[in-house]
Amino acid sequence: MTDDNSHASEVRERWARPENAPALEALRAALTGGGDWRALVREWTLPWATENDLAGIPLAGAGLAGADLTGVILSYADLRGCDLSGCDLTDAFLTGTDLREATLTRATLTRVNAGLCDLSGADLSGAHADDAVFSRARLVGTRLTGASLRRVKFVAAELGDADLSDADLSDAVLVAARTTGTILDGARLDGTRRGSLRP
Repeated sequence: MTDDNSHASEVRERWARPENAPALEALRAALTGGGDWRALVREWTLPWATENDLAGIPLAGAGLAGADLTGVILSYADLRGCDLSGCDLTDAFLTGTDLREATLTRATLTRVNAGLCDLSGADLSGAHADDAVFSRARLVGTRLTGASLRRVKFVAAELGDADLSDADLSDAVLVAARTTGTILDGARLDGTRRGSLRP
């Protein structure tokens, strides 16, 4: 997914700098091995000492199943094909993140801000994403079967061929969402504002 945004370029480029290679390697090891990645981020970001800024990080294909990623900033990160099943991403920032073909089964995405992200071909079956924002996101061919999507904002999102079978979309907002081929068999649509979407 391309993004000409200067902030996106800046946060991606910091990981490509040779002086940051050891930090990236240590963070990758901590994230995939269950280590204290937040302590590493605090040390790496001195004197500001933030503990959740992983914006732009390249982690394509990484195995992060079950990781505690609450409140993490992963905006514009490369998470293509990552295993994020069972992860806790509550209150995370996934703006512009590339999550194509990622596995997020049974992940917790409550109040996630995932506007402009690309989840095409990803599997979010059984995920809990109540109150999340997926406005202008790409969810083409995404599997969301049995997901809890109450009060989610899919405003102007691309949901073509997405499978929302048995998902709970109560009070969700799908205004201006593109839904050609979207599967809604057994989906709960109570109070859903769906514009032209038809079950």
